[in-house]
Amino acid sequence: MSITLQSFGIRRNWYNINPTNNTGYLSVTPASGTETLYEFRITPGSYATFTALATAIQTSLNAAITDHSIAALTPGGTTATYDSISRLFTITCTKSAGNNTTAVQIKCFAVKGPPPVGVSLHGGFSDLHEILGGKPLRSATATGGSLTLVSGGANVEQLQSKFPASLNTLDAVYIHLPGLETGNFMSTGLEAHIAEGIRLVESSLFARIPFDSSSFDEIHEVVQFEDSGGDSFQSFLTRKSLEHIEMRVTDAKGRSLANIDHTQEEEGLLSFKAVLRFDIFTPPTPPEPSHGVIHKSMHPPSVSFR
Repeated sequence: MSITLQSFGIRRNWYNINPTNNTGYLSVTPASGTETLYEFRITPGSYATFTALATAIQTSLNAAITDHSIAALTPGGTTATYDSISRLFTITCTKSAGNNTTAVQIKCFAVKGPPPVGVSLHGGFSDLHEILGGKPLRSATATGGSLTLVSGGANVEQLQSKFPASLNTLDAVYIHLPGLETGNFMSTGLEAHIAEGIRLVESSLFARIPFDSSSFDEIHEVVQFEDSGGDSFQSFLTRKSLEHIEMRVTDAKGRSLANIDHTQEEEGLLSFKAVLRFDIFTPPTPPEPSHGVIHKSMHPPSVSFR
């Protein structure tokens, strides 16, 4: 028996910046003292330009300084800008009086397993480093920051992206068939709960549907796929019957698509439509002395799942 994806469609009802990639930490370390981490979250949304995203980053950092009462930094004194030529963010933090020797950094954790002390689950495994163009900290004991320290003076600390920044961390959606032997394998980076390693593991991955546009717009509102006849996504099952099929749509790391509200799935606003073709293969009829071999196969009609 085989299963083939004939068509798929889902509305892009999630934000580019969302709980999977909007949480990071301001690291503040006095000259004689221990490091303290302060969480900040970029407001979820579909930012069409890097300039708009830079403004949102600046707002989130200043809000964190005020909300956490970070005495070492001046409230409202942090700025974020974007250079369209180098594609790098520059974040400048202004220190308050008497904190000239305080070190300031931004940390983006991407830890599989228990997060560092004082770090939330969202902040412990986040794709914020891709947004900021920073270094991911993949260990709870990792030292250093995610951004490059450009200059540190008596009054300011200027940080810059190490790599080109991004507006989005999702370039495709992934379809899984949990409980079925798809015969597919994946690298460990495609699952949030598997320890990193240079190896392949068995996977329930069935298909990858890429986006036509990196960001939401009116033209590319729907993510869709239509098979051209080449059976691009097909799996042969090691069984003769099926009782039920579960289809799951995730991001590149096996996480459910980030919702805007916790009731979004319940109301059907993250639903998808798919058409699957089932092929059942039968062995050829045993040959008779005076007759040729007749090969038969059954092709049931396509079934639409919703």
